[in-house]
Amino acid sequence: MKPPEILDLLKQQDRGEEAADALARAVESILKRLKRGESVSLPGLGRLVPEGGRQVRLEPAPKRGGRREPR
Repeated sequence: MKPPEILDLLKQQDRGEEAADALARAVESILKRLKRGESVSLPGLGRLVPEGGRQVRLEPAPKRGGRREPR
């Protein structure tokens, strides 16, 4: 393997680690809000609503518009 290829692989690995860290922070933030009894909005999916104890309910996002017209 040539040195530039090794550097490219290391850069890709760093981006993967950064993405994993960002995901971990997002999950931690969601869990903290739920533990405080706050609802959490998940764009495109709906809302997570705490129901006491360790129970959480997903309220699905409302469906948008109707069917798309075929092209």
